[in-house]
Amino acid sequence: MKSFSFYTAAAILACNASAANVNDTKSFPDYSMVLVGGGLQTCSSVDVRYCSGPEPFTAASKSDEAFMLSPEHLANIADNAFWTEERVIEQQQTLALLEYMRSKVKSERVSERELLRMWRSAEIEIDGIWVSGRTNYSALSDRERNFVLDQLQVMAVVSTDSARSTPKRQKEFADLSKTKDGFTVEIYKKIVELAQQVAGSQRKPRILVVTASGRDPFAAVDMYVNVFKEAGADVSWLPLNAAYQAAQHSLVNDAASCDQLPQYLAAYHGTFQRDRVYPDLMQELNNFCKQGSDGAVEQIRRADAVFISGGDQSLAVQAFRQPDGSATPELKQIESMIAAGQIIVAGTSAGTAVMAGGSYQGKRTPMITNGDSYNAIQYGAFDLPAPQPGCDRDQSCTNGLAENHLTFNGQGGLGLFNWGILDTHFSERGRQGRLVRLQNDTQTRFGFGIDEATALLVAAGRGENSPDVVMEVIGAAGVYIVDNEKSQSSGEGAATSITNVSTHYLTRDDKLEIKDGFLRTRFADWKFAANNTLSPMLSSSELFERNNYKQLAQLLCTTQSRRADAKAVRIGQGHTVNLYKDMSSYTRQGVYRQQGVDIEYCSYRNLMLDIQPANQ
Repeated sequence: MKSFSFYTAAAILACNASAANVNDTKSFPDYSMVLVGGGLQTCSSVDVRYCSGPEPFTAASKSDEAFMLSPEHLANIADNAFWTEERVIEQQQTLALLEYMRSKVKSERVSERELLRMWRSAEIEIDGIWVSGRTNYSALSDRERNFVLDQLQVMAVVSTDSARSTPKRQKEFADLSKTKDGFTVEIYKKIVELAQQVAGSQRKPRILVVTASGRDPFAAVDMYVNVFKEAGADVSWLPLNAAYQAAQHSLVNDAASCDQLPQYLAAYHGTFQRDRVYPDLMQELNNFCKQGSDGAVEQIRRADAVFISGGDQSLAVQAFRQPDGSATPELKQIESMIAAGQIIVAGTSAGTAVMAGGSYQGKRTPMITNGDSYNAIQYGAFDLPAPQPGCDRDQSCTNGLAENHLTFNGQGGLGLFNWGILDTHFSERGRQGRLVRLQNDTQTRFGFGIDEATALLVAAGRGENSPDVVMEVIGAAGVYIVDNEKSQSSGEGAATSITNVSTHYLTRDDKLEIKDGFLRTRFADWKFAANNTLSPMLSSSELFERNNYKQLAQLLCTTQSRRADAKAVRIGQGHTVNLYKDMSSYTRQGVYRQQGVDIEYCSYRNLMLDIQPANQ
C-alpha cells in the first residue's frame, strides 16, 4: 500500500502540471498592438466637419478654444525672458498688434477663429512704418506663436443664466454614430474589441488614454476619453508626461516636486497657463504626480489597453524613459503585460512612431523624429535632437540643422515594436524617401510606413516554431514596407545612390509575417491579379510632394507598365527615382465596399526602387 505522502506528492505534481498546461494554453488576444498612421477623422464638437447629418452636440459642448486680450495676458507676452534679443522687433510688433485688437474687443472672450482672423487682418502704424498682422503672424516661429496663444487662452465655460454660479469648463465631446468616415470608426472599435478579448466577457474593457505626445497634453483628453466610451469601454486619462517624470526626478524633501508642474510643462512641452485653461485636469495631474510611480503602475496593471495619442514622439519617450534612457516603472509594467498577453497597446501618429526601438537581428531599431523626403535624400540622417518646428524663422535651429532635416533617435523609442522603423501620415506626406534614407544610413532591415486612417495590427510570435511577428492591415489605405536586405548604396551626402531596394505595399485585409529575417506576404482572398493591359509611360516631376509617389506606384500596380521614372529636384539639385518590376514582382487588386461606396485597392510585392543623384 502506497503511503499518504506519495499520494500527496503526486497530487501536487498533478496540480503543477495542470497549472503548466493552463499557462501553455493561455488565451492571447488576436493582436497585441494597433498602430495607426494618424489622420483619424472623428466627429467631435470641435471638429463638426467630420460629422454626418445635423450637428449632434448641445450648446454646452465645447466648439472652440476661448481667448481674452486682457492687460495681464499681454503683460505676460511682454516677458523678456522668453524672447531672444534677435527677436525684439517681432515681440514689439506682436504686442502692438494685440493692443490694437484689445482696443476693439475690450475684455470680451473671442474664439480662436475670431482671434486669428483679427490678427491676420490687422494693420497698424509703428514709428511711421505700417505693420501687417498677416506678415507678423507668418514671421513668428511655432514656438513663439504657441507662447502668444497660450498666454491669451482662457477656460471655455458653459453658459449659464446665473451670474453667481461657479463657471464650469466646457468639454469636447465625440459622436461615433455620426462620424462620416467608417474607417475611423472601424479602428476605434478594433482597439476596444481587442481590449475586450483581454478583459473577458464579464465586464467592459478598461482603456487608459495617454496624451504625453502632445505639446499641450491636456487638449485631447476630453475627446479621446469620450470617443472610447462611445466605442464601449471604461476609459480613464493616465496623466503620464515629461513634466510628471521631471517632477518625479526632482525631489524636494524626498518628495516629488509636483508644485513645479507648470514650470516643467513650460520647459519640456513648451506650453503655458494650463492651470488657467484646464484647472480640473491640472489638479488631476497634480494628484497623479503625488501618488508617484506606484500609483501609475497600479492603474496600468488594472488596464486592458493603453492608447497613446499623437504629437511629438520625443515627448512620449520622455514620459516613459528615465533621463539615462532606461525604462521607467510604468514602461516596465507595460512590457511585462504585453509579453503575457494582458494588455493591448495602441497609438496614432507620434503615438505609433514612438513604439519603435529595441533591437532586431542584433541591430538597434531607431525611432524617426523629423524630416521630409527631399532633405532626407539630399543631406542624409542625423542622430540628433529634432529641430523645433519653425526654427528657420527665428534662427533657433541647432546643431547646424534646418527644420526639415531628417533626424532620428538611435536608441529608439519605447521598444515595444522592434522589427523595424515606424513612420506615419505616410503616403499623404510623401515620406517614402525619408524612410528609405533612414534605413540606409542606419542599416535597418525593415521599415513600415502607415497611411492615414489605416492601422497595422501586430502580434508577436508565441512559440519556438511560430513567426517572429504576424501583422495585418485594416482601414482606409495601406502600409508601405521597405526591405533593404539586397539594397546597395554608394557615395555620401547629396551624392548618395541607393539602388535595388525592395518595397511592398499592403492594403486592407492583407497579412504578413516575418520569421528569421524572411518576410512573407499574404494578400486578401478578394484581391486578384490586375488585368489592365495598358502600358503607359509613367513619370512624375515632384515625386515626394503630397501623395504623388503613391499615385505613381498605383499606376504601376494596376497596369502592365514595367517602369516609372520620377524626380525629386529643387533649384537644380536633387535625385532621380526609378520604380520598376522585376521577375519577383507581383500585384493584386480588388474592390471593397464601405458605406455603400466601392473603394479600389491595389497591393504589391517587390516593386523595386532606385534613387540616384540627378546629375548622374
